[in-house]
Amino acid sequence: MERTDTIRLHATPHPSVEVRKAGFPLDHPYLEQCWTPLLGPTSVVLLRRIPQLWREHGFTAEIPAGELAASIGLGRSTGRNGPLVRTFERISRFRFAESCGPGELNVFTEVPPVRDRQLERLPAWNRRRHDELLGAHLDHLAVAHRRPPNPSDVSARLDAMTTSSTRNHNIPSIHR
Repeated sequence: MERTDTIRLHATPHPSVEVRKAGFPLDHPYLEQCWTPLLGPTSVVLLRRIPQLWREHGFTAEIPAGELAASIGLGRSTGRNGPLVRTFERISRFRFAESCGPGELNVFTEVPPVRDRQLERLPAWNRRRHDELLGAHLDHLAVAHRRPPNPSDVSARLDAMTTSSTRNHNIPSIHR
């Protein structure tokens, strides 16, 4: 990602169907407790901050680069080799996002489980948390899949989708 004064962060469904269906949302504790040893704390702090930016700014958050860098403890440097750009490159390399132009990043709305070969590199505490959180998450998904939809929930979701689609015609949905 090149240097820019403004960063645009687009909410984008994960490219993997499996991750879209069974992944964790970015604000789930799984990201912090299982991915931090692999991604590093700065990348995790950035990824955890982005859903809040989307809630405040819509599914494309536009924020001054220096302000974003400072808000996650990186100072205000936004140079080509600065810590913010390196953090964007790192989350892209780990497939949590992809660059879509100067100062623009498609950030995936779902977090994949840590892969088996990556688990081997995690400390014991993180591996235990992976087992606990992934097991609970899969159990929750199985129960939700078997339960018939509540008509009022479906109506509310449809209303929300209709309302958001009339305001933001080209913005992807992060609903499953």
